[in-house]
Amino acid sequence: MLRALRLALYPTLALALAGGAAWLLCASPWLRYQSLEVVGNDRASVAHLRHLANLQQGEPLVLLDLDEAVAGVRRHPWVRDASATRLFPTGVRLAIEERVPVALVQLDGLFLVDAEGVVFTRAQAGDFDYPVLTGFDAGLVATQPEVGRRLVREGLDWLAAAQAQGGLREDELSELRFDMKTGYTLTLRNGGQVLLGFADKERVARLAMLTAQGLDLSAPQRVDLASERLAVVTPL
Repeated sequence: MLRALRLALYPTLALALAGGAAWLLCASPWLRYQSLEVVGNDRASVAHLRHLANLQQGEPLVLLDLDEAVAGVRRHPWVRDASATRLFPTGVRLAIEERVPVALVQLDGLFLVDAEGVVFTRAQAGDFDYPVLTGFDAGLVATQPEVGRRLVREGLDWLAAAQAQGGLREDELSELRFDMKTGYTLTLRNGGQVLLGFADKERVARLAMLTAQGLDLSAPQRVDLASERLAVVTPL
């Protein structure tokens, strides 16, 4: 009889425990959202990220929609990716991966570009120490972002080739200009120019060969690599 009574009480006890756990998680005043910890951010301010996350103070921690919060945070132009985790009993940690600018692009102003070719925000004071991509159609980049991104990515590839195959340092690069008729022209910080045209990027290796043979790029030179067979050097 006693054993049967115990068996009958087990489901009731289990329900009571489950109800207590549910109350503790969803209705308890001790497990409610109070604070946001942000890690990994530099240019994105905590105040702006908190606003975009839109987590409501006092909500039960387990009922917070962290996916929606992360989606909001990813709208910040400096945020490349983000994730959120609960910190019991009352907090949330927001981990930010910010975009890293590698160049500027001239559109209707100067904008920062990351290594993936994403034009993500207008440049501010202190953001101008990067090579500048110019000659792109601002309207095209705005209305057809994927096409614009491919064009910008192509420009970044030329800058990378100038360093990897051409032997130039990043701090020597000033501007890469695109022209529909003549192709790409690279301007160095000392005023020198390298005419690239629409040539294969491997042709940039000629520049490293020329400097190895004595070409002094510390003095402004006009180096024409657009020709398939010849490299023409003219002092400026």
